[in-house]
Amino acid sequence: MTTNLKIIPIKNNPNLIMDIIKVAEKDGRRPIHMTHVVFKDGKIVGAFSIRAPVLFWWMHSTEATKRDSYKVFNSVETLMDIQGTPNYVIPCHPMSSYYNILNNRVGKGLKLYKGDSNDDWTIFLKD
Repeated sequence: MTTNLKIIPIKNNPNLIMDIIKVAEKDGRRPIHMTHVVFKDGKIVGAFSIRAPVLFWWMHSTEATKRDSYKVFNSVETLMDIQGTPNYVIPCHPMSSYYNILNNRVGKGLKLYKGDSNDDWTIFLKD
């Protein structure tokens, strides 16, 4: 198959990352945790991630308290920092008991990732 698309790893190239972000923001997007860039006819037309740090967590709905959840979340932040992953994605459904915990941290270490539609899930970014 012949194509005019070229996919290359980004690695740790801050100039390329900034170029991707500029192009994406002009298109109304903000890609996260990119590992590869897509070129078409020499121009950046996309980026994707084949590995992204994502936090999923569960606590018992009747046996664990809100205070327990705060303590666990603080522990998770510490563990992620220790392993060298200070930035990660946290998907959360608005009906989750964790939603308010995360939403209250927006602007205090978390960012709200705005998607393209009114989906059922909200993504928070630890940045």
